Amino acid sequence: MIDGLYKVEFGTQLGSGTGVVHLRDGRVWGGDMSLYYVGTYTLDGDRFAAEVRTDKHTSVPGIASVFGIDRVNIRLNGSVAGHSIRTNGTAAEAPGVSFRAHLTRLAD
Repeated sequence: MIDGLYKVEFGTQLGSGTGVVHLRDGRVWGGDMSLYYVGTYTLDGDRFAAEVRTDKHTSVPGIASVFGIDRVNIRLNGSVAGHSIRTNGTAAEAPGVSFRAHLTRLAD
C-alpha cells in the first residue's frame, strides 16, 4: 500500500529542499516552509506517476522555489521500492529545469 505520510527531499539545478507529502486514494497534499503542493498520483505495479501543482503560502526571506518560480505544475515519473519512492520530473513553466524527488514513508 502506497498511501501514507512521507518526507520528501527534492532538488533541481537551482537548489534543494525538504517537505512532507500525504498520499491517499490517488490524491497528493503537502508542503514545506513556503510552498504547498496539491495533485494526483497513479500507481501501476511499481511505477509511480504524479501531477503536482505548487504555490506559495508564506513569504520567507532567503527561501526560493527550486524552480525559480512559485507556481508550477510538475509532471513526475518514478518507481516505488519498499517504503521509498524516487521520481524525476519537469514543469512546463520552468523550461530546462529538471526536478528529482525522494519520498520516504513516515506513517500511515
